[in-house]
Amino acid sequence: MKRTTRITLGIASATAATAATALLGATAMPTAQAADGENRAVGSENRTAPTPVATGIPSVVDPAADLAAQTPGPDETWTDSIYINGEVKADGHDFGLLVHTMNVPHSDQRTLSVSVTDVTTGWYKSYESKVAKDDYIWSKSGLNIKMPGLSWTGDAEKMSLKTTTPWGSLDIRLKPKGPAMKYAGTGEFPLLGEPQVEFAYPSVQTTGTLNIEGKSHKVSGETWLDRQWGNIPRSSSPHWTWMNFNLPNGDKIAIWDSINSKAEESWATVLHPDGSYDLAAVKPLAEGADRIWKSPDTGKAYPTRWRIEIPALKAHLNVRMTGTNAQELTGGLGARVEGTAAFAGTYEGKKVSGKNFVEMTGAW
Repeated sequence: MKRTTRITLGIASATAATAATALLGATAMPTAQAADGENRAVGSENRTAPTPVATGIPSVVDPAADLAAQTPGPDETWTDSIYINGEVKADGHDFGLLVHTMNVPHSDQRTLSVSVTDVTTGWYKSYESKVAKDDYIWSKSGLNIKMPGLSWTGDAEKMSLKTTTPWGSLDIRLKPKGPAMKYAGTGEFPLLGEPQVEFAYPSVQTTGTLNIEGKSHKVSGETWLDRQWGNIPRSSSPHWTWMNFNLPNGDKIAIWDSINSKAEESWATVLHPDGSYDLAAVKPLAEGADRIWKSPDTGKAYPTRWRIEIPALKAHLNVRMTGTNAQELTGGLGARVEGTAAFAGTYEGKKVSGKNFVEMTGAW
């Protein structure tokens, strides 16, 4: 379905060319034919003009190369992050997985977070550890991450991830499928005023072995790999929600909803199967958040139900936490929820349903 450029209404076009124009202005790039005509006009008939290479939407990221560690920025909160999340199946159970490592070099903090949710029974376990600098390896060339409890190696075509915790282990193979998602179309955006770079492989074929409390499960399914670096917002009372959606028609959606004492920014990046993008405004999530759960460990409160409205995409989605509400991580860089969820509703006027993941941080 074709869409026109309507940034003032919260949506950019679905084609790469018009999306680039919408994001970067209306400057037209000359075609090879136009260049040849210009050369002939000045009498250079025997010279061949260079042929422009079509690269699509201008980007600040190279997803294949940027799985490697990034050069730290100057801000003391600058953070380098990579994680996978999603649900896999085994033995009649749906298991939610999260493996996440972050490096905050100027604060001398490196963390590993692992969690598993048995969505079928409500069982949940998490593990978090701080890693010493000398024990933390994240190569600046290629994907090579090693530390106590985690080995993550490979490239954009295939990866191996192994992690161990006091209550279990995970040994999986990851194979990204389809195009990478560059948030905001280019991979760069502000989060409550702080610059961020982020991209994802939203469809990662995942197979391997999950061991929990002495029982082994052969798992298979699809996960979402996300890569981000930038400054952590330090504005007054910041909190945010991140959600992902894999739609039946092949569209992939990532929503950012960030709030401080001055404003709430809520928007979505939509990646289509052909690699084109939509950028759409989302109705602020706080207006549709419900069923508040209060953590007995931290005292923080988190919603467990949301009504997601994306008017320009005719999207009306009801989202709920699954498995258990108590999917809170309390160590590392602060308390936050990283949890399994499910959605149902309509998208572009058609009924849809599926499974997704939710991240929430801050004071709700």
